[in-house]
Amino acid sequence: MHAGLLAVLLLQSLFALSVQATLYVTQPRAASTCSGGKPCTVEWLDDGAVPLLAQIGPCYVALYNGDHVLVQQIPPVDISAVHSLQFTPDPNAGPNSDT
Repeated sequence: MHAGLLAVLLLQSLFALSVQATLYVTQPRAASTCSGGKPCTVEWLDDGAVPLLAQIGPCYVALYNGDHVLVQQIPPVDISAVHSLQFTPDPNAGPNSDT
């Protein structure tokens, strides 16, 4: 699974619950990948505009495929307390993505 798709999909999940905050995924980077069955770390920062991450709190996170179909629910993360999460992508979630 390419990091760019993973980052976008996780960002969409976080952003949808963060009202108008802008989150920047800083890890994984464009050239990196996450593989099914192996731990993957996602890190993010806010844009400094209100609401800040410290004001948002718990958010639901999920992994979606390129057709925006849910393939894996990830436990909620309190983005007011942490700026990263680690999860293991389900190797049965689907094929690798090139986007």
